[in-house]
Amino acid sequence: MLLGKVIGFGMFHPSKKDGMVQDIGILILSSKAHEIYSRAGELLEKPGVKTAEGERKEVEKFQARDVEGLLRQLEDYLGTIETNLSLFTEEKDKRGVTEVLLAIQEASLMVFSDLQRILVYPPEGGKLRFEGFVPANLDGSLKEAMGGYVVSIEPVEARGKDLAYIPTLLVNPRVVSVFESLTLQRGLPKYGEVDPTPFLAFFFPFFFGVMFADVGHGVALLALGLYLDHRTGYKTWGKLIIILSLSTMACGFLRGSFFGVPFASPFEQVLRLPQALSAGFTLSAIPFLLEVGLVIGTIHLASGYAISFVNQESAGNYLDAFLERLPTIVLYLSLIPFAFAVAGAGLDLGALFSSAAPTPVFYDLFGLTIPVGETARVALPVIVVALFVLIAGHPIREYLSTRSLKGALAGLGAGLLEGVAKPFEFFLNTISYIRLGVLLITTTLLGSLVAGVLSLGVLGVLLAVFLNIAVISLEGVIVYIQDMRLQLYEWLSQFYSGTGTAFVPLVSVGEHYKMTWL
Repeated sequence: MLLGKVIGFGMFHPSKKDGMVQDIGILILSSKAHEIYSRAGELLEKPGVKTAEGERKEVEKFQARDVEGLLRQLEDYLGTIETNLSLFTEEKDKRGVTEVLLAIQEASLMVFSDLQRILVYPPEGGKLRFEGFVPANLDGSLKEAMGGYVVSIEPVEARGKDLAYIPTLLVNPRVVSVFESLTLQRGLPKYGEVDPTPFLAFFFPFFFGVMFADVGHGVALLALGLYLDHRTGYKTWGKLIIILSLSTMACGFLRGSFFGVPFASPFEQVLRLPQALSAGFTLSAIPFLLEVGLVIGTIHLASGYAISFVNQESAGNYLDAFLERLPTIVLYLSLIPFAFAVAGAGLDLGALFSSAAPTPVFYDLFGLTIPVGETARVALPVIVVALFVLIAGHPIREYLSTRSLKGALAGLGAGLLEGVAKPFEFFLNTISYIRLGVLLITTTLLGSLVAGVLSLGVLGVLLAVFLNIAVISLEGVIVYIQDMRLQLYEWLSQFYSGTGTAFVPLVSVGEHYKMTWL
């Protein structure tokens, strides 16, 4: 009866850890379930059974107090069918028998799979004791479902987050959950690791909208998303495209572009955007748009480095957190303005610390007239300190773990290597975000070219429709791929392990049957 209650609870994930074993009684029940599954499969192969697909009837309903009772019930059904198989001659009867056999097969497979996952502690005094995981908000429901059985609930945190087997259950709002499929492409987060899905739910559509900013393109994507969501089985894709379309339209309204045709943005009365961000394209806008991509990339990567620090600190890896992750953040956020200063000095290192010219990007994007020399003088000491901590952190950690001078020297070598490699890594990662500006430029150019054919009259309108379909299809795919690359490779690789174990509860439902535990 206990097994039936646990399975019927529907949100119980059995533990799997050292010291737990398979119980002989559970193994016998598991073997019986497998035997029933095999017998049902053999009957489905008999020529007197209708196995072709047809109109589905209602699912079979099984009721039992415990697993033993369910297996007896399934055996009784099988015995009845085996005895009377020759009597089922009508097509509808054959189809009905097929449905019952499929239900028996699926229910027995459910029992077999569930019981195979249950491990118990070695018996003490004839008592069966096993453990598992349930969501924290269901602990009261578990006690109620178990009735008179003894239930002891302990928070996972009480045993430490470094246990080898703690499953992860993603719980996100409905809109955010649309992006869980993107997270899962890099694996499931470990327990205690930051779930990147909420961040992806913001950054992914934002990047897509920046690169594909056009109200008309957004409207077309919205129509496609609504169709997929309401008329097809690709509902997840439909919801994702709807969200991306809204971001595309929002960025399009900011720029004032409708299928490449410029218009006065309604946001101009509230938010004065630089002329380079408008739908009208000029060659002078190219450097500005590339700088926008770099700034967005800097913020994106910095958030990844910050999450990496949080992951290590939350896991109790304080040496890694404060001797590697934290100096990495500081080094990155100081090297970026220093690089801007070097560019503002025209790569003239002699004039770097004395130049009064405004620092590029700060001035171009934010209107801040911070002299190049001042930026360099502030950033350089921070860079030196961050590099020193980053390099010194390696021998310190090695010595504390090995207590040997040899290990510390090896750590010093690794630290010096990282100190040299980090700036190049930062440069390569950040420069990848130029594609945000490049694809926005591409969207603007293609939109302007397509809008230009409208001057041909009716023929131009028809040609513009065809060209817009081609542009939306081709560039939409390119933008999506580039967005995926920036999120999954440039960003997630900075902090995400994706080695978690999925929370998979014991189940008692299926396509062909419905189980009720009494």
